[in-house]
Amino acid sequence: MNQLGSLPIYQQKKGISNYWVTWPLFTSEALELALKHIPSSTMVVLFRRLLQDLKHNRTGMPDLIMFNEKDYLWVEIKGPGDKLQNNQLRWLQFFSQHHIPAEVAYVQWQEST
Repeated sequence: MNQLGSLPIYQQKKGISNYWVTWPLFTSEALELALKHIPSSTMVVLFRRLLQDLKHNRTGMPDLIMFNEKDYLWVEIKGPGDKLQNNQLRWLQFFSQHHIPAEVAYVQWQEST
């Protein structure tokens, strides 16, 4: 996992067309945070699930991941009238089974004054 997560390899591969990576959003800083906070055993579990059934597991992961000094948290964002889809529920259940921190954040639009 260390080799896959190394910054030199990131720099070497950055920008190469890849269905799984949106390069403008996947910065070296994001990689560093992920490597620092997410245990390699968790990364392995996540990638195994993805690769076991790409067709069904490529969607439904939480919208974002947050990092603080010590921890990380996956967050699924839901707006008014928005419900969790089956694929999202499956991922959240998987996260719970594997003790991967995840939450659903229900947001409401604030009217401008």
